[in-house]
Amino acid sequence: MKTRSELLSTRAGWCGVVAVLTLMACGCSSQAKEAGAAGGKGSSQQPPPAVRTSIVKVETIPTYGDFVGQSAAKETVNIVPRVTGFLEKIYFTEGAEVHRGEALFRIEQASYQISVKSAEAKLAQDEALLVKYQRDVARLEPLAREHAATQTDLDTAVSGAAQQQAAMKGDQAQIDTAKLNLSYTEIPTPIGGIIGKLNVTAGNLVNAGQSATLTTISSFDPIYVYFSIPEATYLVLRRKNGNRDGPPPIKLDLVLADGRPFPYRGVMNFADRTVDPQTGTLQGRAIFSNPGGLLKPGQFARVRFITDERPNSVLVPKGAVTETLNTKAVLVVDAANKAVQKTVTLDGDYKDFFIVHSGLTGGERVVVEGVQKVQPGMTVNPDAPASAAPAGGKKK
Repeated sequence: MKTRSELLSTRAGWCGVVAVLTLMACGCSSQAKEAGAAGGKGSSQQPPPAVRTSIVKVETIPTYGDFVGQSAAKETVNIVPRVTGFLEKIYFTEGAEVHRGEALFRIEQASYQISVKSAEAKLAQDEALLVKYQRDVARLEPLAREHAATQTDLDTAVSGAAQQQAAMKGDQAQIDTAKLNLSYTEIPTPIGGIIGKLNVTAGNLVNAGQSATLTTISSFDPIYVYFSIPEATYLVLRRKNGNRDGPPPIKLDLVLADGRPFPYRGVMNFADRTVDPQTGTLQGRAIFSNPGGLLKPGQFARVRFITDERPNSVLVPKGAVTETLNTKAVLVVDAANKAVQKTVTLDGDYKDFFIVHSGLTGGERVVVEGVQKVQPGMTVNPDAPASAAPAGGKKK
């Protein structure tokens, strides 16, 4: 048996162990509380992402038709010589704008100036002969009355005067012709527009009536655009115009080859008298202002105008539509501010909207900004500034 002193010593040892364990337990509990407090503060949930939304609209919208068009100058003039001679002067720069009446070419003038002087000399000669015959008539008339001169001599003088008067008229016509030919040696532009390339250089012989042109000028403001429309479209336009004769007075837009819109609107000013039986189309023409000369004759463009109306069209903002693997979708925000993904099919566009064929019915609230921050099923903060900082954070 253990003595009393041994038992007391053993009891004291166990008490020490218990005391140490108690202190350790208290320390761990305190550290756990502090860690729990710190962890609780740092692991609080992030606020819902801020997004901007828009309501899907249902409206009656116009239906546009796009038709292939080609521009053409309202006026085009081929410049050809009207007299023969060597080309002396060229006054223009190829591709530049010219104005009506400006000189373009000068043909050698010497021979035509000589022709004018020769015709004027012939007139002067015939004038002198006319004066002679008139004097003969004045001298012979009183002598013939007194039978001092024969009637034959008087008749010859009168006939000679009449012939000279006729000859002088012919001389004057020759002078006018010679001066006209001389004027043709200066070739002005008959219209204003853009002048083309030079086909003949100075020093070459040009001939009156030659088939080869010296150059070509085309007007550019305004400019025509020709296009073909299906006969069914023409009938719709005609009925909208009250079945009145003439082209429908519709406004047209032009989309250029690079996809950009032409800055000026046009108006349809001509519809052909027949429909092409092979294509079932009718040719129309529009006229556009073109002050800067952006449109050149022969350019291709798309003519666009309203052909009909489309009621009850569902319109979703373009910024709300995302595409993944050829599938288009939108994020719809429900009443609980949760984002729900919906697949949509589209049927063209109108202004800043896509026209929805299926997937939306109108009235839905869709995310248009902040889409990249949202996953389906997430709660969002709609219509808050997209750059809003999280709660407790600092704005950058």
